Parts: sequence; C-alpha cells; structure tokens
Amino acid sequence: MVRVSGFITALCATLAMATVEPQPGPKPKNIGIALFRAWQPMDVFGPIEALWGLGLSQPINIYLIDEDGDTAMIKPFTPFATQSNTSATVLVDYTFANAPQLDVLIVPGGVGTRNEANMAPVIAYVKAVYPSLQYIISVCTGASVLARAGILDGKRATTNKRSWAFVTQFGERVRWQPKARYVRDRNVWTTSGISAGVDGVLGWIEYVWGTNVSTDVTNVMEWNKVGANDDKFGKLYGLW
Repeated sequence: MVRVSGFITALCATLAMATVEPQPGPKPKNIGIALFRAWQPMDVFGPIEALWGLGLSQPINIYLIDEDGDTAMIKPFTPFATQSNTSATVLVDYTFANAPQLDVLIVPGGVGTRNEANMAPVIAYVKAVYPSLQYIISVCTGASVLARAGILDGKRATTNKRSWAFVTQFGERVRWQPKARYVRDRNVWTTSGISAGVDGVLGWIEYVWGTNVSTDVTNVMEWNKVGANDDKFGKLYGLW
C-alpha cells in the first residue's frame, strides 16, 4: 500500500510538471476586448495584465471595442446602496462596426450584463464575429453573452459561481460546470468570476504558446496561478 501510494504521488507530481508544447500553426495576434457600460474592472484589466506580459515576447495587439467607439464606463445603471462612487471611464479604440480583423475576442462580465438593452449590441457583435475567430474567451458573467449568442450550445462552460443562476438561465443546452476555475471546449474558453479571468487567460497562453512562455508571463506578474479544476467557490455557493 505504501509503495502504491508513493507511486501515485510521484505520478501526480510528474503530470503536474508536464510541459505543454505550443500549438502548431499561426499564432493569434489581434486580440479584442468587447466593452459595454458597467463592465467589471478586473475582468478587463486582469487579462490585459497577462497579455501585457505576453507582449514582451510575442507580437500581439490589444484593442478595446464597444458600440460607439468613444468611451466605456464602469458606472452601473443603478447606484450602489452605499452611494459609493467607484466608477472609471476608459477610451475605446474601435466600434463594433469598424473593428479590425480579430483573432481573439475577450468578453468580460459585470453588472451591465444584466441589462438586456445594454447587452443587445454586444450579443449581436459576438454572434457575428465568432465564426472568424481563432478563440473566444469569456470572463465571469461574460459567459451569459456567449450563451445568449448561441456559442455555448452543446459545449462545456463555467461562469461566476455567485451569479450562477443568472447566467445559466440563458443556456439550457450548455453543459455548465459548477466545479471549474476555467473551461476549454474547442476554441471557446470560459472562466469563473472576476480574478479567474487571469487564470483562464494564463491557461490559454500556455495552451497556445506553451508552458515556457506562460511561466515567464506568470513570473513577471508574480501571480500564483490556479489550475482549471481548482475551484472552491462552487462549494461556497452550494453548487456542489
């Protein structure tokens, strides 16, 4: 029994240290982030930080895009009960109509995803552009956008565990995974809530460019990377 246990421990350690080789073929270069009113700050800035690190060794472009191509506010439609002002506004590079040809699209979450009128142009854009993408990545409740666009039908996916009921109502044909930090199903990546977007993008970087590149990015960030199945929040919110 001791020998078997030792063998299993050693095997698990070996698998954990396994090196992921880069994907063959052309690597994605143009990465867009779809914005809307009341997006979640870390859903956007967390992945941007990881992509900034990637850009130190790989040629990539990051574009912020939204419906009007002007500015995108974090400010929610309904003020917080505390009346706190935690808003910020960023400049946007392109509109959905004139965005450059993208290889990757990141769709963040945020309280704005709960406003149907707010999200209608985003959903339409995501649905239209998806067939031309190499990859699409959602963060947090951004998965609701992918679900509403029909992109997650028949696929495994996850989302913010605290907002589980809200997001999963849009995807009756989605194979929702309540115990996951992030999920890859073919060219679709979905992550759990907020900070999970960083882990998901780091996982995607490893999948595309390999372990060596991903490790360099992680170390530059001084980030304690979490694995795809390392989730505790589903249990916290009674999902498993």
